Amino acid sequence: MPLHFDSFKNNIPERFNSDLKISGLESFRSTLEKYFFSEVTITNYSTSTASAQLAIELNCNLSLIEMLFHFNKGSWGNFKQNRLTFEKLLRQLQNKNEIHLDIEEFTLFLKDTTIVINKIFDESIVSQLQDIFRKVGEHYVHLSKGLTETPYEIYIPVFEECSQANDILIRNIEAGNQTKQDYYKFWGLYCDSEDDAVIYDLENFKLERGDLFMLNH
Repeated sequence: MPLHFDSFKNNIPERFNSDLKISGLESFRSTLEKYFFSEVTITNYSTSTASAQLAIELNCNLSLIEMLFHFNKGSWGNFKQNRLTFEKLLRQLQNKNEIHLDIEEFTLFLKDTTIVINKIFDESIVSQLQDIFRKVGEHYVHLSKGLTETPYEIYIPVFEECSQANDILIRNIEAGNQTKQDYYKFWGLYCDSEDDAVIYDLENFKLERGDLFMLNH
C-alpha cells in the first residue's frame, strides 16, 4: 500500500494504559526535558501489567537545523561519551521497576518538522537513537532537497511494500528478527511541495516515489 500516514497522526491508540504506575518516571521525564531542551510527555502503550511500552513525545522549540547544530556539539541529547545517556537513563528507570520497560515510539516535535521513530526490535530505539539523529544530520542536505525544503514529517523507518510479505514483516518485528540496519534503509517524508508522501532511500541518497509499508503498532 502507499504511504498513508494520516491514520497514525493525532490518533491516540485505544490500548494506551494510564493506570500502570512506574516508579521513577517523573524523574526520568524531567531529566529528558533537561537533556533534550523539550517539554516531555510519556505514555504507556501497553495493556499488560507485566511490561510497559513507552511512547515518548518531545516538544522542542528548535528547528531541525538548530537541533542538529546542538546535537553535533554534544549539548542536545547528552549523547557525548561518558555522560549519562538516554540508554543509561532508561536502564536506571528499569532498575527501579520489576516490570519490563521499553520504548515503543519516540516522537520529536520541532519548529519545522516532526520526527517519528518506531520500535522494530527490543530496545531498538534506545540503542539506536544517537545513530539515527547522526544519520539525520548526515543526510540533511538530501532530505531537504539541497537545503531548499525541510520535510514537515519524517517517519523512521518504513519498509518496502509487498502485500504478501507484510504479515511476515510484522511477525518478524514481533519476534525481534529485524536488525538495526532496517533503520537506515528507507524513511518516509512529507513535504509541502509534494501531494503525497515520498520515500527517502538512505543507501542511494535520493528521494523517490513508491509504495512502502509503515509500522502501525
